Amino acid sequence: MIAKPSLTFLFVDEDPRALAALRRLSRDLPGGKRFAQGMTEALALVRQEAPRVVVSGDLLPDGAGLELLEQVRAHHPCTACALHAVSPPTRPCLRGITWVDRAASPSQVHAQLRALGSGSC
Repeated sequence: MIAKPSLTFLFVDEDPRALAALRRLSRDLPGGKRFAQGMTEALALVRQEAPRVVVSGDLLPDGAGLELLEQVRAHHPCTACALHAVSPPTRPCLRGITWVDRAASPSQVHAQLRALGSGSC
C-alpha cells in the first residue's frame, strides 16, 4: 500500500510573479507550500518529500510542465497534479492531471487548489 503524502503543495513556474501570485492564493490553505522555478528543482523537492498536490506552469526553463506532472504521477499516483496554463494540453496525458486556467479569476484558482488539496487517492 502506498502511503498518502501529508498535505503539501508544490508550485512550479519559471515566472517569479506567477509563483508570487500562487503563494498569495494559497496562503490560507492548510498544509505546507513549496515553490520551484524549474523541473530539476521540482523533482529534487519531490524526491525529498512527495507532495499531495503539484501545480506546474506549462513552460519551464528546463522542460515542459506536463512532462514534470507525468513523471510525478508515474512515481506518486496519489499526488494530485494540475497544469496551470492558458489552454488545456493538446495531447493526451496521464489520468489524474487536471487543468487550471491561468486566466481564471483568483477565486476560481483558489477553489481549484482547495479541491485538489482535499481530494483523495
